Amino acid sequence: MTRKMAPVDEQLAVLMSGVDYGDALLKRQMERELRALLEQDRPLRVYLGIDPTATSLTLGHTVPLRKLRQFQQFGHDCVFLIGDYTALIGDPSDKNKLRPMLTQEDIALNEATYFEQAARILDPARTELRHNSEWLGKLTFPDIISLMSKFTAAEMLRRENFRTRWEDGDAVYLHEFLYALMQGYDAYALACDVQVGGTEQLFNLMAGRKIQEDEGQKPHVPVTMPILVGLDGKERMSKSKGNHIGVGDPPEEQFGRAMSIPDEVLENFFTLATNLHPDDVKAIMVALRDGERSPMDTKKLLARTIVSEFWGEAAAQAAQEHFERTVQRKEVPDEIPEYRVKQGDLLLDVVVSMGAAPSKREARRLFEQRAVTMDGLVLEPTTPARAGTTVQVGKRRWIRLV
Repeated sequence: MTRKMAPVDEQLAVLMSGVDYGDALLKRQMERELRALLEQDRPLRVYLGIDPTATSLTLGHTVPLRKLRQFQQFGHDCVFLIGDYTALIGDPSDKNKLRPMLTQEDIALNEATYFEQAARILDPARTELRHNSEWLGKLTFPDIISLMSKFTAAEMLRRENFRTRWEDGDAVYLHEFLYALMQGYDAYALACDVQVGGTEQLFNLMAGRKIQEDEGQKPHVPVTMPILVGLDGKERMSKSKGNHIGVGDPPEEQFGRAMSIPDEVLENFFTLATNLHPDDVKAIMVALRDGERSPMDTKKLLARTIVSEFWGEAAAQAAQEHFERTVQRKEVPDEIPEYRVKQGDLLLDVVVSMGAAPSKREARRLFEQRAVTMDGLVLEPTTPARAGTTVQVGKRRWIRLV
């Protein structure tokens, strides 16, 4: 049975909204190509790939995920690709230094709940899940040589981050050049019509077009979305930088983190990290600029919107009440996790064991920032843990020692 597709102009208006190529001419070209595909009046094959370089997706990942969901809502066939082979290198697109290399064991652990997290945005029943190890793992050395012969070293060094490192005398490793080729091969292997990604990945997406064309396929249309900045308001949101909101974070954690977003990037978050209509976002920002809504109330609206889209309105309301009680009024919450103290336990051990910091190194940094207290007193990481006390880590985490 043939699927009835929505009118082309209606689809194009939604699917190209928020899309950014950093070049007006390129945007017009890609819009023309997408229109031509939509005029074929058939479901397009659209994919988004995400590398499992950390255990959880962030709000930044949801920007292209929301665009993929729009394609899905119009009846197009959508693929969520886990880049378990590209993650072996790590995308160098937004990096000014070599990424640490992951093992296959690290990658398998990281990706364990990726599809479950992506399904908070996508319709899981209508999403095809793939891994690029399915085809990249089968390439022979002659295949890789053939792939590399399609690109020159000069093309790679025209990339801003590689060029900057090269000019600064920093090392640029040969395996980093392979990333764009591997991602480009994904587009060919999936025989996709459209690839969704971030603006920083445009080089990789264009490499995919070249590989498809060389192999006799019609080149896909890249649809690239702006990068969501992190909670510092400056750098890209990333779990490794600690400036993120995790898709799977508990409601109270998401709400509290959202409340730390700088005022100057609120519009960026409303636009890219929520499902609010652009007209609603405009009205919110006008109210903020005119003084009809305070920055604090605007942040609470943003935080509540983010949490409600992942966890529901009731959870969002409870998260707001938790924030107001524990952060604004500085009350200790009634229900907090407990840690049973053992002989020789230090406060450092408590912070790491309870997941308040991912490593001892990060935990020590919290102590250096005077962000860890026990019964309100700022102490050292070597302070012994004492039953009957309450530990606070940052503004939003408490641990009762028993």
